Amino acid sequence: MLATLCLVGLSFPTLWAQMLISCSYKNLCQKALLSGNDVVLRCDHGHTQWHFTSILGDELFLFNSVPNIETLPGGSLKLVNPQPSQTGLYRCQKNDNTRIVEYEIDFQDVKNLHITHTGLDQKPLPNETLNLGGMVLVFTQWDPWQDCNRCGVPGERKRLGYCYVEEPPEEPLACGLYLREEEMLHSRLRPELQLEACLVPCEHDKEIHQPFFIFDTYQLGKSTSNMWITCPLASIYR
Repeated sequence: MLATLCLVGLSFPTLWAQMLISCSYKNLCQKALLSGNDVVLRCDHGHTQWHFTSILGDELFLFNSVPNIETLPGGSLKLVNPQPSQTGLYRCQKNDNTRIVEYEIDFQDVKNLHITHTGLDQKPLPNETLNLGGMVLVFTQWDPWQDCNRCGVPGERKRLGYCYVEEPPEEPLACGLYLREEEMLHSRLRPELQLEACLVPCEHDKEIHQPFFIFDTYQLGKSTSNMWITCPLASIYR
């Protein structure tokens, strides 16, 4: 089968394509995200150092040559294609070791995503009580529904859900941050994606001011049974 390969021919500012995570000054913010999707951890300070410790309890170490992690000019930290193994504590601090902000991030494995569609009468994962060193409630914490992907005609919208554990009287905690070094072997310990049909009117003024893309199109010179195409500005978060 002759395949057509599309490559982006126009670039945009880096932060526009990323999921931006913010936290108040000198606070610790805990967040569940999906692996494989780029994010930026915000730290608005020009002269910063980023340190990291994994959920295994390792000592904090300074980021300097991790291939998929980059400190941006403004001080924020960009993670490209983050992996579940990069779940842990990210600390932004000044050169004198004064803490600016900390993020404890659980990168839940996108390969284990449980996908359902309301129009197909598919159900999301139910809440479940499990013995994880003690009886706890495992549930999905849902993000708001994202925008409909089309206007004026039937389309679809999606929302993301993350695995959380509740053990009263403590506040709920993302599964990876709760389990730490323990493996997530139970099938309930996974993130979710839910889809549903939508129909919304077009807002022409809004559409006119949206960024646009120019694609160059190339044809492969030989037949191929499979291939991998990456869209540089794609993100599951929008």
